[in-house]
Amino acid sequence: MNTENKTNLAPSNELFPPTVNTSPEATAAPSEALSRSEAVSLPQEIHHYLWNEIAALTLKPGEKLSEARLARQFDCSRIPVREAVQRLNREGALESFPQRGSFVSLIDMQHVREVRYLREVLETRVVLDAYDAGLITPLVPLLRSMLEKQEKAIRYNELEKMTDLDYQFHDLFYHLQKKEFVKDHTGYHDIHYLRARRFALGIERNDKNRLDDSINIVSQHRAIVDAVDTGDRAKLEHELRRHFRNINHTLENGVLQDEIARAMFKLEESN
Repeated sequence: MNTENKTNLAPSNELFPPTVNTSPEATAAPSEALSRSEAVSLPQEIHHYLWNEIAALTLKPGEKLSEARLARQFDCSRIPVREAVQRLNREGALESFPQRGSFVSLIDMQHVREVRYLREVLETRVVLDAYDAGLITPLVPLLRSMLEKQEKAIRYNELEKMTDLDYQFHDLFYHLQKKEFVKDHTGYHDIHYLRARRFALGIERNDKNRLDDSINIVSQHRAIVDAVDTGDRAKLEHELRRHFRNINHTLENGVLQDEIARAMFKLEESN
């Protein structure tokens, strides 16, 4: 097992966005993407591609990575592939084992709990600071329009779009007082928290209640905006903390537990 210290972070906030990059460059065939992104080195391109595949759970926890397939896909030798794999190991997205290969890391539940705690403490402070500075109340009409877009995405069963809208809602508060640096500590670029958050939004569910989690999140967003609109600071803090604790339910959710159990079984089979 790789014993290097793992940060679980995408090292560049601009190159590796918190949500899956669905731009034409990201979704094009690798050779096409490279021709349009010549400034990005081949190891970076492969790293970016794999990071997004892992963050979106397209590559499942416990799934084995094929360096040979990636080399064919990107029409290159295994050297740049291995560079990308080593970087992903350092970031906690992959785990490599001697004589066995590299596997997508399991979702570290304890780590997600720790990040969730940091997010509650730090993002609550970010929002309250902006509220106390009088920067949020004038934005209530904008915030309500964002809620309408979130509700529309749910009505049309567009949960990937709902994910982006959720990030936009929270990003706004960070931008108000240039507190973007705090996002490095609140899960925005953390491979374990990102994957757990997809479960929190219901994206990985296939049952009839698939939309319930996103509906609940929008309801919590509305309660946050209502507290701002009525000028109730204590209520605002309460609703923020309640919202950030929402992922606790996800951590104990059977769907996520089953996903981790399946991933562990894959790893045991590969022994």
